[in-house]
Amino acid sequence: MSYELFGKKAVVLGFGRSGQAATRLLLVSGAKVIVSDHRSREKLPRALMASFEAQGVLFDTGAHRPEVFEGADLVVVSPGVPPEVYLPAVEAGLEVIGELELAFRFLREKWVVGITGTNGKTTTTAMVTDILRLAGKRVFVGGNYGTPLSEFILAGQKAEFVVLEVSSFQLETIRTFAPQVGLLLNITPDHLERYARFEDYVQAKMRLFENQSAEAAAILPEDLPSSQLAFLKTKARCFSFGFKRSATAQLSEGVFFLRLPGRDEERYSFAGFKPLGLHNRLNFVAAALAARLSGADPEAIHRAVRSFVGFSHRLEFIGCFGGVYFVNDSKATNVDATLKALEGLAGPIVLILGGKHKGASYRPLASLIKEKVRLLILMGESRFLMAEDLRDLVPTKMVENLEEAVAVAISEAMTGDTVLLSPAAASFDQFENYQERGDIFRELVLSYAPQFLGEDNRAEMVTYH
Repeated sequence: MSYELFGKKAVVLGFGRSGQAATRLLLVSGAKVIVSDHRSREKLPRALMASFEAQGVLFDTGAHRPEVFEGADLVVVSPGVPPEVYLPAVEAGLEVIGELELAFRFLREKWVVGITGTNGKTTTTAMVTDILRLAGKRVFVGGNYGTPLSEFILAGQKAEFVVLEVSSFQLETIRTFAPQVGLLLNITPDHLERYARFEDYVQAKMRLFENQSAEAAAILPEDLPSSQLAFLKTKARCFSFGFKRSATAQLSEGVFFLRLPGRDEERYSFAGFKPLGLHNRLNFVAAALAARLSGADPEAIHRAVRSFVGFSHRLEFIGCFGGVYFVNDSKATNVDATLKALEGLAGPIVLILGGKHKGASYRPLASLIKEKVRLLILMGESRFLMAEDLRDLVPTKMVENLEEAVAVAISEAMTGDTVLLSPAAASFDQFENYQERGDIFRELVLSYAPQFLGEDNRAEMVTYH
């Protein structure tokens, strides 16, 4: 391993999967490790703690105390730990990095694709991976999505390409991280509970490009506002994707085009493409450009159009019961994601919104709700704030939880309606994560919709745009 840490004292903040992976990598590198977590010992994985303690790791639990930084050479921050926790370390002049940056310093693979954005990161990361694998490449995929990069380093696996989903939280603490291809999908208001200003969030996202070389590629939306583009600092070659002919990758009606420098225009059909929503087609266009710049051949892209199936909780079609369609979009944890869902589905819609408030206004939803939504169901912690922003647009029902929301949706739905769970809020008011929320929604629908609406007749599925 090329990064010298033997004998150095390293503090790991946060003992989730990222922190656990960083701890393992630090131990293998010969560092002396202390783990700080705000949770009590009783709430941490006991067996894993015991294993680490047997290897000399010290645990400081119950709070993040500034004293833990005394004598440290390095601080490794987990993505969920807010900046104010490690501010004393920064002020003391300590090196503060994240698990992504730590692992990158050990990475031997030469080709890294980094993907960020407010929405669509996970799906697009999987799309790029799918295309590269269909092109016969050996690919590791992870980062914020799936496996931490440190676990890949520790496993000693070999890959020709490393494809990483990268969050703004991870980008806050990079120093040398530099993908050969960096892809920014979009930036819309999100995580305003963490960032004092939207501009701070934009700046964090744009750090994806700051260490790139002149040989690297930076891919950005063609319609990125100048106010956001002002934060772009890169030496890389810039490429674009969008709907205009001037874009390097252009989405048109049922097809898309790639116009790479020095090559003939390439045309691809979306015939056989399964994921719902226009935004998923745009994500695929961006993914195809990233994969093509990474060396994938056109045939791999043609095959991926037909084979990619998408993910659970992302405009996932559950079934059609009595002529009512049910779609699980629990991954829509912010307003922009819900906007994309509403844009991509045909009305009339029975829309279920609500969860833990993340700081953004819900007013941008108003126009599409008036256009497509027949009934609005508001649930959870944020329902009263949502009611304030979306009052008097369409008939609205207020409920406490998801079970009540599904019951109301089933009782009120009419033939031809689409019942859409697209919460525009985080899940943490009532669920462990968005996956649990989506799983419970699916279970409730499959348990009660056939009983009250009739058996699955998904052959009658409406055409989604």
